[in-house]
Amino acid sequence: RLVAYREEVAVKEPDWFNGAVPSFGPEDAELLIIGLAPGVTGANRTGRPFTGDWAGDLLYATIDKFGFSTGTYDARPDDGLKLKRAMITNAVRCVPPQNKPVGAEINQCRPFLAARIAALPKLKAMICLGKIS
Repeated sequence: RLVAYREEVAVKEPDWFNGAVPSFGPEDAELLIIGLAPGVTGANRTGRPFTGDWAGDLLYATIDKFGFSTGTYDARPDDGLKLKRAMITNAVRCVPPQNKPVGAEINQCRPFLAARIAALPKLKAMICLGKIS
């Protein structure tokens, strides 16, 4: 279902990222922020978590307020923004239809999230945005 939906969106918007959205931030992150899944016109379009939609506007402003970023968030992956001591990822890395992954999709993506968490040697805290995260 996720692949079929991504391919459907790619036909309509071939210049968008339209792939599994990678995590954003340094490997020495102490804080991991976990969202649900890429938004169709946000991270699915830009290729960076929480970039290009209203949720990203709020999240990146908050990250900046607490000193976890340098540069200026401009809703584009090439805006020069860098995260410090923090990383952002999603529980489901591909955009789901209606932004609602089903149980099988969440379970299939769980090993990717577990690997991401395990690969952060300095991780001290996680912020999970929503029940699924």
